[in-house]
Amino acid sequence: MSGLTKIEIITRPNRFNLFQKELAKIGVSGLTVTKALGTGLEKGFIELYRGTKKETNIHERMKIEIVVSTVPVEDVLRVVKETLRTGEPGDGKVFIYPVSEVIKISTGETGVDALQDKPSK
Repeated sequence: MSGLTKIEIITRPNRFNLFQKELAKIGVSGLTVTKALGTGLEKGFIELYRGTKKETNIHERMKIEIVVSTVPVEDVLRVVKETLRTGEPGDGKVFIYPVSEVIKISTGETGVDALQDKPSK
């Protein structure tokens, strides 16, 4: 077992800066962010397009991917709850996956070593 866990969060983008600052406080520095569109329980909205009303239920979201090895998953989940939860539909979802291996392409390092940032020579 590699001890690596991937945490994938899909949420509204409006609280990302606070979320990122709180992650840094618990030692999470690396993450991947992707702009996304999604639909769920949150209600749609009506927009006017070329004079025609159109109901849209697709919302702007952010997909945040974090792989942790030394930071406990529970700590990341606590930060998610404290910074991203509003109690309203549309807060998002968290998915947790075991990671069997990670390889740093530039150096060939594997496992936890591949996640560590080391100064360039």
